[in-house]
Amino acid sequence: MLKIDKSKLLQKIIVQLQQVQKTAAQAAEQAHSTATHGESVAKSKYETFGLEASYLAQGQSQRVTECEQDLQAVSKLVIKDFSDEQPIALGALVKIETLDTPETTSQWLFVSPGAGGGGILVDYWVNDLLQQTSLTITLVTPQAPLGKSLLGLYCDDEFSINLAGQQKSYQITAVI
Repeated sequence: MLKIDKSKLLQKIIVQLQQVQKTAAQAAEQAHSTATHGESVAKSKYETFGLEASYLAQGQSQRVTECEQDLQAVSKLVIKDFSDEQPIALGALVKIETLDTPETTSQWLFVSPGAGGGGILVDYWVNDLLQQTSLTITLVTPQAPLGKSLLGLYCDDEFSINLAGQQKSYQITAVI
């Protein structure tokens, strides 16, 4: 069975979100500086550089706010271990496998209160052997269609979801 320290996983997510927030803040600062620079002032109605720069600065500032909200939500998450007999909820680490393709593919998902769509690379031990390998875990939020579909389900449940205009079927094969 897969052994992942979920508290370390959460710490890796927080560090990654801090880096994203820092990068977003730097981009917002640069966009604001460009928008307020003297050379950005339009000299005619056809010069829109300053206006475009102000839109960019506004968007970058909004991104910083979103990053801060994600970081705050994830930082408040209380980690608990799940068993196969418990319904999926925030903080669950879930393995799903495709049912509608010739080859079964699996994917690990972490049900997160924020920062959905991001991926995190974690190391884990295989079958208590001295063999370590890596795994990518995708963050899903309850607001996303996939996250919404998972909440309340159990290990071995099957579900279908419309993703990008295509119906996809999955089975939950592990809940940690």
